[in-house]
Amino acid sequence: MADRFSEWIWEDEARAERLTREYNDRFNSYVLRSYDGVKPALPGLADGWKPREHQNSAVTRILNEPAVLLAHEVGAGKTAEMVMGAMELRRTGLAKKPAIVVPNHMLEQFTREFLECYPNANILAAGTKDLEKDKRRRFVARAATGDWDCIILTQKAFEKIDMTADAQRAYMEEELQQLRDQMERAKEHGEDSRAFKQLEKQLMRAEERLKAKLDAKRDEGNIYWEHTGIDYLMVDEAHMYKNLRTPSRIEGAGIAGSTRASDLHMKLHYLRSKSESGRAVTLATGTPIANSVTEAYTMMRYLRPDLLEEAGIEDFDTWAATFGNVVTDVEMNPDGNGFRMKARFSKFQNVPELLRMYRISADVKTAADLNLPTPTVRRDANGKRGETIVTPADDAQLEYIQELGVRAEAVRAKRPWEWVNDPVRGIKGMPRAQYEELYGEVPDPPEDPADRGGGPEDRCRRRPDRRHLERDQGPRLPHVQGRSDAAPDAGRHADRVHGPGHAEGQAVQEEGRRGGRG
Repeated sequence: MADRFSEWIWEDEARAERLTREYNDRFNSYVLRSYDGVKPALPGLADGWKPREHQNSAVTRILNEPAVLLAHEVGAGKTAEMVMGAMELRRTGLAKKPAIVVPNHMLEQFTREFLECYPNANILAAGTKDLEKDKRRRFVARAATGDWDCIILTQKAFEKIDMTADAQRAYMEEELQQLRDQMERAKEHGEDSRAFKQLEKQLMRAEERLKAKLDAKRDEGNIYWEHTGIDYLMVDEAHMYKNLRTPSRIEGAGIAGSTRASDLHMKLHYLRSKSESGRAVTLATGTPIANSVTEAYTMMRYLRPDLLEEAGIEDFDTWAATFGNVVTDVEMNPDGNGFRMKARFSKFQNVPELLRMYRISADVKTAADLNLPTPTVRRDANGKRGETIVTPADDAQLEYIQELGVRAEAVRAKRPWEWVNDPVRGIKGMPRAQYEELYGEVPDPPEDPADRGGGPEDRCRRRPDRRHLERDQGPRLPHVQGRSDAAPDAGRHADRVHGPGHAEGQAVQEEGRRGGRG
């Protein structure tokens, strides 16, 4: 049908001319700026520190664009680019109080490198422990009243500072309205009932999540993000925020969303509405698009939602119909024991127009563009770079891979309760908090056992025995908490599992000592 539609468009000359003009006005009317060769002043930069040409261009782009994506190869110097960009935004008055969000383990290193670039900078750095209980109020007071050149926050610290309930409600209502508009368009276009019901379920889940979030206990000190005075954000390792909620009727393309990504998107929405200069955010990552074409749309939502709205492609399905194709191909099963046909949104179309819109904000530099010095790589017997060493899998690893296949099938069949770690049901797998961070809320199993896909026999089969639990306490599973130097004995490993299932783990340990691993 899609092929016939593309033929039908050109059959009428007047229609073809009208649609061509409309398409060019929407997607083909952008002229990209070039910042190559521009050298910012950079007063206060440490003596002897000379930025590379691409770093000068990146700083100039940060000063002149409302949002920037530094999609530079690893080792290109994105840290220095953000530091110089933040200091220049502050010096020129385009931002009064910029902040940089870094991975939790990078706070000390990033702060040190910041001061290496600007020894006289007045910066405030905060980790997770600096925002616990009463310390949060003290930090926000210091951030709001101090004359800081830049504030550096870890990801966890950034998430700990909530926005006011009114701001959260306004953001979520706008997101819900977009989903309602998408449902109306689906109804007008005569979408099949299955796709429409899918959107209805997504809307209901989003509304329930909004109610639960607003009903949650707030900070007793009434300390919120708006009080910090931060008016510009820079986010290092921005690929960690790709899991932004994206409703879609396309199989495999929709994203349930994570709290981390929604929190960033909400704060950027607020900063855009309050920014006097129009500048709001710089994202930095070496992998802006790694696993799915949906990530390109997510980055554009973070950076320039105004461009998506102007082009009429603010919802994902409309964007996908313009720039992508659904491709059906053969792929291997998760457990590696066979193949299956799978339809995925994995092919771009209208690529020049997509890249032009994407490159308005994105500064893309590959290893070939930068020609950075790299160490020599060993060559194999055929003269190719690198050497592949194949290690055969043992029986335990093969068994675990098969178990991952079962778990993946449970998620694909929309029965995640069969393997998510839940002390009530006694099933050990991925921790519930980790699952919700990646995929959203875990749906409850149906009340009627028949709706779960089986009767009493299936329920018995799904109930893990002690040997299964003992095996899950082993060092192969990533969800077990304990020391990194844990011994590879399941019994000794079990006594370090804390939480509601601790007593059960001890029982497993005792049985393991009596009867071995079974």
